Amino acid sequence: MAERTEPVQSPRKDQGGSRTLEPREQDQGAERGMPVQERVQEIGAQAREWAEGVGSQIKEGAQEAMHQVSASAAQLSKQGRAAAGQLEMTVEDAIREKPLQAVLVAAGVGMLVGLLWRK
Repeated sequence: MAERTEPVQSPRKDQGGSRTLEPREQDQGAERGMPVQERVQEIGAQAREWAEGVGSQIKEGAQEAMHQVSASAAQLSKQGRAAAGQLEMTVEDAIREKPLQAVLVAAGVGMLVGLLWRK
């Protein structure tokens, strides 16, 4: 932008005593406002790009965490099924070793549940 060499006019005062801008001062204000507006738009664009970058990083991190949680849940489920199978085998073994005791325990639990169910 080329600098003007014209003398700057002093501000006028209107009849109420308030300051008004000369036409040349108004032009300078508009010229100064344009770079500020462009700078604000540039900063806004940079902020938007930064937010999009951070958002994509968060999204990628969340997806990775979901994959890890899914893998962990599948592993825990597999371990739980194995433990349940072992417990089942242990109970079956105990019933085979002491069938009379197992029947009496089952009858006692059934009677207790029946009494609680009535109330």
